[in-house]
Amino acid sequence: MEEERERERDREVGMKQKHRQHIMRNMDKLIKYTSYKDLVAETVRRGLISPVMRRNIEDLNEKGHSMTEEQVQVELLRKYFVKITKRGPTAYAELMAILRSLGYSEALRILEEMDPQGSEIPFLSLSRMHSNKSADIVDTCLSDPPVEMPSVSNVSAIHNDADGPLVPFEEPVQGKQRIVVKSTRIHTDDITGTYPMKSQHNRGVLLIVNIIDFSNPGLKRKGAEGDGDSLIDIFRQIGFKIFSYKNLDQRQFFNTLSALTSSQFVRDTESFVMVLMTHGERAGEVDRVQFSDGSLADVKAIINSFRSDLCPNLVHKPKVLIFPFCRGDNPDHGQILPKVMRMRIQTDGVPFDNVPTLSDILICYASTPGFETHRDTEEGSWYIQKFCDTMAEHAHDRPLEDILKKTHSIVGNMRTKYGHLQTGVFEGLGFNKKLYFNPGFFVSD
Repeated sequence: MEEERERERDREVGMKQKHRQHIMRNMDKLIKYTSYKDLVAETVRRGLISPVMRRNIEDLNEKGHSMTEEQVQVELLRKYFVKITKRGPTAYAELMAILRSLGYSEALRILEEMDPQGSEIPFLSLSRMHSNKSADIVDTCLSDPPVEMPSVSNVSAIHNDADGPLVPFEEPVQGKQRIVVKSTRIHTDDITGTYPMKSQHNRGVLLIVNIIDFSNPGLKRKGAEGDGDSLIDIFRQIGFKIFSYKNLDQRQFFNTLSALTSSQFVRDTESFVMVLMTHGERAGEVDRVQFSDGSLADVKAIINSFRSDLCPNLVHKPKVLIFPFCRGDNPDHGQILPKVMRMRIQTDGVPFDNVPTLSDILICYASTPGFETHRDTEEGSWYIQKFCDTMAEHAHDRPLEDILKKTHSIVGNMRTKYGHLQTGVFEGLGFNKKLYFNPGFFVSD
């Protein structure tokens, strides 16, 4: 089934004919000047081909048993270059970048004969969007072996002490400053109803867990430092109490989550928001996240921490869980629509003794299942930064789901330098009312 989908994708987004023909004409030379092992590893790392595609390339069936090592190398490279010709209109430019990064100057020179600067390669970007300079950094777990944890002095300082008392974080933060537009009234909706958000001192609790450093220093999430500061800045202006933590291991995370949701802060609050920023992956149909000690936990286990029997302080209150990590290692190359479709799609209560096990929960993901998310090494996560921009502009007059839709629309128009994109998604578990934050306006306490 996966191979069939792969073939279908290849048919839909093939390389330009002149580039494909140039590769095929020069196949022998390209094979001569490259090494399969290094080439395929870098290509998978960059996302031009997936691990499944790599396995298909390396499946030589019975033919491989009768071949010499040199013949195997030649066959693998041949299959590799054929596959690259089917990987979309930007694949030629991406292959040039890969050859350049590996120092394969002779092979690169061959491709430059057709495109000296890659000037005719379609580059899917919006020049007006500042963050399009992203270097295609993704928040997905890598397969590097763990190495010794750096000393504490080399690890980013934590905001709150995970093993200390629960104290709201009130220190100043750095980074981009936004001004949240204030509400002029408490918003309501007569059709769906709204979650009460009118308290002056107990508007909400925000839990931020930003894991930047890991037991393997190679997994450091560069650029993520500013994401936590941006969230703190926005939610402070809305009136939330902030609990911010960095570099938690799995034990510290679940202990902190349990302690906070059992606390008076949460018992008195009108709403709860949690943002967990780290590396993520998808194994089978299961989303998993990585903690600073290298351990993994199922996202479902985190969601289940908010079950009504385990978290009674938040029953009937809105619980927003934001997961901006990868949900797989596949880059989203997008799809090139057939011409006929492009022409068509032009844009000018009664009390009860029991409650649902999981309810009033909105789960927000930065990508769809199986795909990567992107993070700028200077400015931070695409998703978090655009979410903060939209919150500042619209938290005063639009419900959260509208804010998320606009965030997804903005992020959906961004591209990495390789043309990769990202699609956000959210799902509600009994999240049946509208959530307005009503910043700056209150009618109680």
